[in-house]
Parts: sequence; structure tokens; C-alpha cells
Amino acid sequence: MAEVSSIHTRDTETRVTILETQISGINQSLTKMEDRIETNYNTLHHRISDLRDDLRSDFEQKNEKVLQKLDEHSETSLRQNEEIKERIAQVEKWKWMVMGGAIVVGYVLAHIRLENLF
Repeated sequence: MAEVSSIHTRDTETRVTILETQISGINQSLTKMEDRIETNYNTLHHRISDLRDDLRSDFEQKNEKVLQKLDEHSETSLRQNEEIKERIAQVEKWKWMVMGGAIVVGYVLAHIRLENLF
């Protein structure tokens, strides 16, 4: 019986040793996986930061271009409005001159006797 107990104890010790070796291997594998995950996380974080910076830079450049185009459009519209204003002023000047001339002609026709002219 002592022999059976001794064999059983050796088998148990062998199994425990094997399990301890396997657990040690699993711990090493987990440590490597944690290191890889941390490295991948840092890489991903760096890429996201770079992408965010690139997008912000691109947005700012496009925003500047839009503002520049709006300024150009505003200047063009202002210039066109000034030209239209000048043309309208000229038309109004002619309108008042024609109206004044019509009044003068009307006054003259009203006060001159047409029988005296013929």
C-alpha cells in the first residue's frame, strides 16, 4: 500500500509540475499578447491623431479658400453694383432732362398761337 501511495504521489507531483509549466507558459503568452495589444493600441492612437490633424489642416485650408472666394465674390458684386448705380443715375438724369424739355415745349405750345406761325 505504501508503494501505491508513493506512485500516486509521484503521479500527482508530476501532474502538478506539468500544470505549473503550462501555467507559466500561458502567463508568458498572455504577457506577450498584452505587449502586442499595447503596441497596436499605441499605433492606432498615433494613426488616429495623425488623421485628425490632417483632417483639421485640410478643413482649415478649404475654409480659407472658401473665405477667399467669398471675398472675391463680394468685391465683384460691389463693383457691379457701383456700375449699375452709375447707369441708373445717368438714366435718371436723362429722364429728368426729357421731362424738363417736354414741359418747356408744352409751355411754349400752350402760349404761342399757331395761327401766327402760319
